[in-house]
Amino acid sequence: MRAIWAAALSLTACLLIVPCSDALAVEFTTAAQPVPINPLTVPQRAPLPGQPSYLQTVKYIDDGMRYIDPLSLFFISPTGEMCFRTRPNYPQIIYEAFHRDWCMYPQTVDRVEAAPNVVRLWCMRAYPQCAHAIGRPGWIANGISVETVDYQQERAALESLINVMGGNIRFTPPSGASGGLR
Repeated sequence: MRAIWAAALSLTACLLIVPCSDALAVEFTTAAQPVPINPLTVPQRAPLPGQPSYLQTVKYIDDGMRYIDPLSLFFISPTGEMCFRTRPNYPQIIYEAFHRDWCMYPQTVDRVEAAPNVVRLWCMRAYPQCAHAIGRPGWIANGISVETVDYQQERAALESLINVMGGNIRFTPPSGASGGLR
């Protein structure tokens, strides 16, 4: 009987060791939970008339990202940064394609661009490389790309959220609006 218990115990101990080749599988089981949002300290302005509330906008952006990639997420850090958990947007070896948390302050966002299924936030010229990876010192960028389902609505939601959080974003006119002088 002791031999059976010893074998079971050693088998259990062996299962807890994860080989390096299975490191991608660990990401699925250890995906970090979003940091709780403190709604009393982050919003600096009221939403524009007819716009959803601060928390509704955060949830809408997060839902749009998770529709494309269930492991991605959007959250507001305790310091008031907008953070995106995304896959890298450059070619990599598949086993190195872990999700990373990229954050930027809404006050440093210059503009939000939308392309099919992708929204990109660009840093202001005065704050180049304002985006940074959490837990990776020295990992900085001049923008963040996010895959999302309805890119035009996500762009509008991000622009509204940046405005509510105290940023001075250049709002994009709705598609079909005539621009320029005649």
